[in-house]
Amino acid sequence: MTNNLLLSDRENKINNLLEFNPSKENIKPIIKVVNRDKFYDIYILLRGLTKEEILIKYINNFLILNLSLKNKYNNKVNFKRSFYLKNVDINNTENIACANLIYFKIPKTQN
Repeated sequence: MTNNLLLSDRENKINNLLEFNPSKENIKPIIKVVNRDKFYDIYILLRGLTKEEILIKYINNFLILNLSLKNKYNNKVNFKRSFYLKNVDINNTENIACANLIYFKIPKTQN
């Protein structure tokens, strides 16, 4: 252990990058939204996390994903992401969950 008060900011940043501490591990899922003609595809790549609970809300043209996940150390990881998606039919959403991937197909409404 070093005395960080005596190190420069650059040395502190380098030490923090090199230090491995599993409790500080900050893995987040990768989320990709694909805009198709009649629907949106949403892919959530879990990257070693496991799904506990997923809540989807649609408020004022914003799709809000609340993910409750667990990492490999069984620590709970909460993640929230919002997307502006106009004119969607949230009640007819389809989803598929696999080991490392969650897929949502959200149809668009007719204008």
